Order: sequence, then C-alpha cells, then structure tokens
Amino acid sequence: MANSKIYLHEIIDIVGTGSDAYKRATASLGLGRRDGGAPLVGTFQQSGSTGDWPKVVNLWEIGDWGDWARSLEKQYTRSSGQAPELKRWWTDATAHRSGGFDRILEAAPFSPSRADLLEQRVQGRACLQEIATTLPGKAERYLEEVERHWLDKAARRGLRLMGAYATAMRDDEAVLLWCLPGFGQFTRHLSDLRTSRATRRWAERARKYRVSYRETLLVPSPWCVVHPDFRDEPPAAEGTDRGQ
Repeated sequence: MANSKIYLHEIIDIVGTGSDAYKRATASLGLGRRDGGAPLVGTFQQSGSTGDWPKVVNLWEIGDWGDWARSLEKQYTRSSGQAPELKRWWTDATAHRSGGFDRILEAAPFSPSRADLLEQRVQGRACLQEIATTLPGKAERYLEEVERHWLDKAARRGLRLMGAYATAMRDDEAVLLWCLPGFGQFTRHLSDLRTSRATRRWAERARKYRVSYRETLLVPSPWCVVHPDFRDEPPAAEGTDRGQ
C-alpha cells in the first residue's frame, strides 16, 4: 500500500554536550504515545566527521495534512495555548538546544511507513541521509528514478530504504534515508562509490534531475525504530536503561 503520510524532519542545533539529554527528552515525548500525537520515527546523532556538529536529527510521522493542522492548533491557538505537558517539554528542551531547521516531508509512494519499518525489521546501527537539490519541479521525478534505477542496486550494497520524501512548500528538494547494519558496511559503500560501475551509472542518471546533494552519517539512538534495541516506550529514568 502506498505511503500517503507526511513527516516532520528536524535538524537541531545542540548546546555543548547536550545531545544525549536532548535525544532522551525527545524520546520521552514521542514514544509510546496514546494521545494520537505524531509518533517518533527516530532521533539520531549526526556524525561530526560528515557534517556540522553537534547536531541531532529527529523524524516524526505526522499522519496526514489534517493531523498537522491539529498539531498547529495545539501549538499556536491563542485561546487554548500550548498543552501544559508540551509547554514544559519546550521549556526543558531549551537547556539543550539553541535552534534548528525543520521541513515537512511528503512520502514517496514506495517509502516505508513507521509500521512498515518495524514489521519488515529494518535494523542497523548506521544511517545514510541524503538531502538533494533537484532541478525546479523535478523532486518527485528524481524519487521515481530512485525507485526504478537505484533501490535494488542500493540494497545489494547493504543499504535498506528507511524513507524517501519530497520536501513540501518547495519543488526542488528530496530527502532519502538509508539504513545499514553497521559502520563497516557504511565505509565499504563509500570506498568504491566513485569507481563501481553500478554507482557510476546511477550518478549519471541522477544528474539529469539532481543538481547537488549532501550526504551525512546519522547514528541512530536506541529510540529509533531501526535500532536493534528499539522498544516503543518512553525511556526509563536516566542511567537505568540501555544508554544513548
């Protein structure tokens, strides 16, 4: 069944050494939800050797456009104000973050949902994130090319698709997330990226639609659906669970 959900993708600027505390706080808000809110797909550490640091990346599965409208109402309607729990969370989170950048993502039809990732047991300790700038109006076409000409080849290189999205409110950006078993598979993929016949052919095809792209390594926390130790429940008190 085609994925028609939308997602919130966040890149968070972390204050000092607050990454672990912020990921834990995010998990406490987004896992085991019974309030109908957007469930957390994952909270990740961006590897400083591949991009800006310190950064945390969060991915939330909102549901549909109506769900996002209800979320906006809860956050910004003056007559009601923020729910007390959410207000407390925002206040506490400011100790660990200084800002960030968010985007709303529309899932490509072939992109797995949160439930699909759990059912298919897509698991790993490394994730590859691609944020691609495409020619104007070509983001969805680029994703179609990924499905037709790269998905199977990527799988043979150890990359399992975690998400494929077009960025809403613009027509020239796509986001791809891939899960790999570990860092060895990640570096092996990179080692022959410029020389493998399969990857060279894919790059040539991608350039017809993709102007540029940036890849970063994301390290999933135990509060990511792809982490082998994931459980869909809020973390226990600090120092009593599986760590960050």
